[in-house]
Amino acid sequence: MIRYGLLFAALLCLPAPRSPRLPAPLPTGPASLKEMGDSARGAWERRDLRAFLAPAGAGRLQVILPPDRQSAPITADQARALLSSYVQGTQEVKATLLGATVVDSIQGYVELNRRYRTVGIPGERESLILLGYRRGRSAWVLVEVRIAS
Repeated sequence: MIRYGLLFAALLCLPAPRSPRLPAPLPTGPASLKEMGDSARGAWERRDLRAFLAPAGAGRLQVILPPDRQSAPITADQARALLSSYVQGTQEVKATLLGATVVDSIQGYVELNRRYRTVGIPGERESLILLGYRRGRSAWVLVEVRIAS
């Protein structure tokens, strides 16, 4: 009986086993405009146009490409096709987030710098990508993509 008591006391003195590491909690609030811009920058650099245009959701957005070719409001799938043909024949070098500005309570803009090469032509080129957002119920919604050379 005493042996069992000592064994029980020894077990109580042992450290508790470590629990497995729990994953970090998911963010609860909407992403900031800067986070949206950084996500867009990474998606553009990877040429992941689906992720780049994902913040448009099921809504429509306007795409403006050089030289001043403006689309009517189109779906994200149509915008992806338009941007895909625009970047065809180029290789991304680097995309940089230049700024994210909240204009007022419902709109904001993100500015990206794009460095790229045209296939078969030496040297790098740059263009500016301006993204227009509107604040939705729970997140920023992409409403405009404007590319300026």
